[in-house]
Amino acid sequence: PGAGTHQALALFQVYAPILQPQLTILNFYYGNDFSDNLLPMDIRLWLAPEDGRIFMRQYNNNRDGKTVTLDEQKAYYYRAHGLEPPANEIERVIGRTRLGSLLLSMIDREPLEHSRVDTTRGYLRDLREAAAAQDTALLILLIPSPNDIPSPSAQYRAALQLFEELGLANLNPIHLLDGELDYPPGNFHWNSAGHQKIGAMLSDCIEVFQVSGDLADCEEVEMPTGKSET
Repeated sequence: PGAGTHQALALFQVYAPILQPQLTILNFYYGNDFSDNLLPMDIRLWLAPEDGRIFMRQYNNNRDGKTVTLDEQKAYYYRAHGLEPPANEIERVIGRTRLGSLLLSMIDREPLEHSRVDTTRGYLRDLREAAAAQDTALLILLIPSPNDIPSPSAQYRAALQLFEELGLANLNPIHLLDGELDYPPGNFHWNSAGHQKIGAMLSDCIEVFQVSGDLADCEEVEMPTGKSET
C-alpha cells in the first residue's frame, strides 16, 4: 500500500529479506511518485471498518526534512472532502482558494519541480542499492496517463531520464495504449483493456526472465547504462 517511491522502498526493506524475490517490479506513476515523495516517509492510510472513515497520520519528516504537519483531525478533513493535503507550507497557509491558486501561480515553481525530481532520484537510487544487496533484479514499469500518449509530459520524460541516469531497467508501455480505448473517460487509471495489454507485456517479460535470469532478454525492457549518473 502507498503511492510514493519512498513507501515502496520502505516496504521492500521489510519484505524482501523475508520473501527473497528473484524479481522485483516497481510501478512508477509520476502523478503520485514525484509529489508523494515530498510527503513524510510514514504516512499511514487505513480503513476503519466500523464506520468506513479513512484516516491519515503523519509521523516524521521526508528526506529533506520539509513537511506540512497535519494532525489527525485535519488529515481526516482532507480525506473526508476528497481533497489532497497541501503539497507545501505555502499551499497550507494560502489554501486552495481561487485567490490562493492565483498567488501560487505567481510563485516560481521551478525549485519545487527540482525538489520533486531530486528527492525521487534519491529514493530510486536507494531502491536500486537495496535490490542489489538482496540479489533481486529490479524492473520499473512506467505508467503513462492518457494525456501522455499523444505527447509525453515533462514529468513523464523526467521519469525516463531518471531511469536512464540511474541505470534502471524499465518498461515504457506508452506505445501499447490508446488514450480513448484503454482509459475510462476522465480517469487516469487503465480500464480492463489497458490492464490486459500491460499484463500481457509483463507476463511475457517475466516468462523470459524465468528462463534466462536476465531482464535484457525481454525485448520490451529498456536497459540503460547509467553512465550519465553523477
